Amino acid sequence: MDNSILRSSRLAPAVRSRIVLGVILFMFVAGGLLLIYLLRDMDWTLVCQVGLPYLVIILLLSVLSILVYDVLVYILISASGHRTTFVQAYLVLTTSLSANYFTPIKVGIPLRIYLYKHFMDIPIDIGTALIAVETMVGILTPAFIAVAGIALIFPSVGLVIPMTVISILVFGMIIVLKVRVENLQLYLARFPFLSFVARFTRFFERVQWALRQLPITKIVQVVLLVVVMLGLHSIRLWLVLSILGFQVSPLALLAVLTISLTAGNLSMIPMGLGVRDASFTLLLTQLGIPSEIALAAAVIQRLFSPGWPLLLGLISANILGVSELVKHSDESSVAQ
Repeated sequence: MDNSILRSSRLAPAVRSRIVLGVILFMFVAGGLLLIYLLRDMDWTLVCQVGLPYLVIILLLSVLSILVYDVLVYILISASGHRTTFVQAYLVLTTSLSANYFTPIKVGIPLRIYLYKHFMDIPIDIGTALIAVETMVGILTPAFIAVAGIALIFPSVGLVIPMTVISILVFGMIIVLKVRVENLQLYLARFPFLSFVARFTRFFERVQWALRQLPITKIVQVVLLVVVMLGLHSIRLWLVLSILGFQVSPLALLAVLTISLTAGNLSMIPMGLGVRDASFTLLLTQLGIPSEIALAAAVIQRLFSPGWPLLLGLISANILGVSELVKHSDESSVAQ
């Protein structure tokens, strides 16, 4: 009996190691193919004409944006009462972001919840609450800025659709935070698969509890950090257009970015490909930018977002995978 238990304890790490290796290989191959697809129409002559110093500055702004995002995630995790490091939060964040780039749905969300649990011992319900706050703030903040941008800069576009979307999202947030599950028991009892419904409602109650435990000051900090990230992106775009010989108000560019970002989020297409690029180019032409310059700016934007975060995510996924292999190797040696 003891020998069989020992053999199974040796086998489990080996099996898990092969799974980790398979995931690393898939991420590497899929990421390479996706990067090739993203850069297939890249005008490298234009990129070379921009000049290396300017590209370095643009890259530094992109790095700073990722670091701000890392601080955002770190603040939320700390607010939940759990501990992590900036490096660990960065690896988990960028890995989950790269997963979002592979699929038409946000696979990175459940992946991040799993990574929170696996590497930081954050319970699934609390991880779900953290991701819910981050997602809603990340969608609503640019959406509100986009509405203001449409009203001030692009009044001909119309506010009906964005205001409807914002209203639906805000109403959903109110339901998640305020609705008491116990008040719905009579209605839930009519559903089939009562055992599944009961488990889901218990999980939903725990997520609600975790959401209510987050201090409002931390939520405000998260909102401000999202605004800072959007500001960095608009400065990067302003620099790109300045290099190409056009001066546009950074506030107008902030409106362009948030509107195209909101359009991409609503499309549910991976990275908003096509939708985000088309709306981005169209809005720039509305600001008086020639179409060829707008396309050039879109190409450079594609290089640094999402191309740059995708590359970082692939590296982070491999680092996490290697650390997992090392841990499994240590478990194997202890079992022996």
